[in-house]
Amino acid sequence: MPSDQSPLSAAGMSRRRMFAVTGGIAAAVAGLPALARTAAALPTAAADVPEYAGADDWVEAGSNALGDTRSKVTAVVIHTTQGGYQGAINHMAGENGVAAHYVVRSSDGHITQMVRENRISWHANSANSYAVGIEHEGWIEEPGYYYTAALYRESAKLVQHLCSTWNIPADREHIIGHSDVPDATHNDPGDGWDWDYFLALVNGESVPDQPPAPWTAASSSFSTVSPERTNPPQTSKAAQHLLNQHGADLEVDGAFGPASGEAAKKFQSDNGLTADGVLGPQTFAALVAGRSSGDSDDTVKAAQTALNKYGAGLEVDGSFGSLTDTAVKEFQKANGLTVDGVVGPTTWAWLV
Repeated sequence: MPSDQSPLSAAGMSRRRMFAVTGGIAAAVAGLPALARTAAALPTAAADVPEYAGADDWVEAGSNALGDTRSKVTAVVIHTTQGGYQGAINHMAGENGVAAHYVVRSSDGHITQMVRENRISWHANSANSYAVGIEHEGWIEEPGYYYTAALYRESAKLVQHLCSTWNIPADREHIIGHSDVPDATHNDPGDGWDWDYFLALVNGESVPDQPPAPWTAASSSFSTVSPERTNPPQTSKAAQHLLNQHGADLEVDGAFGPASGEAAKKFQSDNGLTADGVLGPQTFAALVAGRSSGDSDDTVKAAQTALNKYGAGLEVDGSFGSLTDTAVKEFQKANGLTVDGVVGPTTWAWLV
């Protein structure tokens, strides 16, 4: 079966599963001053110095994630870590059989190089032999929160460097998502990745300071969070706010761990549901309640947190004011829902 990983990697675990457990143009580009950050490769880089001058750190990938050297690179693959920045780096630095060439942090675009560009590494199935892989911190379920302007901009500068260095055309045929690889088993960077915005940056075009909210990256059904796995943080926070509305006293930290699981079990037991501590569609449907302009409580905090998954940028203060009302209506319009500003059962299912 095709895999992202080296045949030596342990237990045959997929790259995404392992991150979850451990958290996972030449001519045209060469003259692009808009994003330039001295994007030339270092001619004789020291072993612990990044090749791309805009990179901030070098951390060597585990040896069993690496293949032979190569003289040609013809594509760039865009990945999402499905976990935190440092957790992804730590995982790829271990002997886990997976590694991308670069990792980009969500908050500020900080970049770490882990594999030399001319070295094959295990990150994208059949594309490993000809592509450089760039991991981006975040979760495809929470694109508006993690796919920040800083992440897009610094990644675009890196891609400019790669296209210039390796004579790669700056288009969607050569700058691809993991999901675009012919035998891909992953769907990152997901529908919330704004390819138009990103490629405009790569090609030096004028774009808004902030990427548009990826409202339509939402799904029509409730998520599932469980203390037995690593969950998307903002979804977990929304779940914790909802449990607090029903009497729990949880720290809203985005880590749906044992305490959250016990609170979920109590709510489930009190409401005649299977008390397994897993918040799936049935439990979420029982937790949520309609909220609209003027309301103020933990359920409103959950709605604001969920809207921020898609780029609303709201202060999570529990007060359903005009900004929250506008965000709800924009979300509803983008997803073909009744535009009434009321977070009712259907809107909740799309949000959480």
